[in-house]
Amino acid sequence: MGRLESTARAGYFPTPPRVAAAIARYLAPSAGGGKRVVRLLDPCAGLGEAAATVAKALGAESYGIELNEQRAEAARALLDHVLSTSAFAVRLANGAFSCLFLNSPYDYDEEKRRLEHAFLTSLTRALCPGGVLVFLIPQPRLAVSARYLASHYTGLLGFRFPDPEFAAYRQMVLFGVRKPQPTLDAQSQNRLEAWSAGDLPTLQDAPAQPVLSVPALAGGDILFASLFFDPVQAVAEAKRRGVWTQPQLAEQLWPPDERPVRPLMPLRKGHLALLIAAGMLNNVVLSQNGERLLVKGRTHKELVPVESADEDTEVHREVIRTSVVVLDLDTGALQVVGQGEGGNVAEEKQAA
Repeated sequence: MGRLESTARAGYFPTPPRVAAAIARYLAPSAGGGKRVVRLLDPCAGLGEAAATVAKALGAESYGIELNEQRAEAARALLDHVLSTSAFAVRLANGAFSCLFLNSPYDYDEEKRRLEHAFLTSLTRALCPGGVLVFLIPQPRLAVSARYLASHYTGLLGFRFPDPEFAAYRQMVLFGVRKPQPTLDAQSQNRLEAWSAGDLPTLQDAPAQPVLSVPALAGGDILFASLFFDPVQAVAEAKRRGVWTQPQLAEQLWPPDERPVRPLMPLRKGHLALLIAAGMLNNVVLSQNGERLLVKGRTHKELVPVESADEDTEVHREVIRTSVVVLDLDTGALQVVGQGEGGNVAEEKQAA
């Protein structure tokens, strides 16, 4: 695989569907039940297809991170939770995931470090002890991460992609189980370094039986959020947990005796005008007989002079004025109906 080709693809190498299906057959969920769940994290989710395939086989909750907004939007149709951001700009609960499905970009970062290794070292913390790593990587690059993998994972198994998929980028799949505490296993490191250059068994489309058991974890919400403000995520979170969803707040703002009621008799024109002027129907579009009217009401106080017994003393009375503004959305004509002096109704028309 050439560097120019990798750059042209922006490091995006989706997992072939055949390989994703085969990987799923190597895994099996441990006994769950109750409030325990399996959670799968794909920090380079792409369109979400590979993660969805494995998550479905495990009966797992699926979490994806994808930097490209268009691909992230497609992934939202397949995965339970998706963030459109960099995997290095997220807040993740440590040890909250049962399976880490890692098919990272095949390239270097700005500091000339392999991105596959950077993703691995940054996101291992999200995997629970006993959790399963599924690491897809060009076989020659395995040596870069050999020491880290031998320190943080046990039960390591390596398989090359089947043909013809292997011929394209010489990719392999590495399975591993996260250790409770990192301890270097020199033999495992040597074995991984040898795998990076030697022959590997081929990933089978249908293994005799699942190889690794994926643990179930305590259910409930976990920390999974972008470090940056995401309007889509904010709206979803507000609908789920915002203050407007709290029954205590609704009870204070709209007590039972103040909630809308259906009148016993139809409202007269005067009643409707008062409701509009009081602001109950502000900015409402009314349609009838082909006409579309935008209605806005207003009520305000006004000081009106009144006669005084003492000619040196000015006396004013506070009165309530109401008005209704009607805009014809088709012609642009503006009509203002207001209460004038003496309680009379004054009408003013204005052309657009």
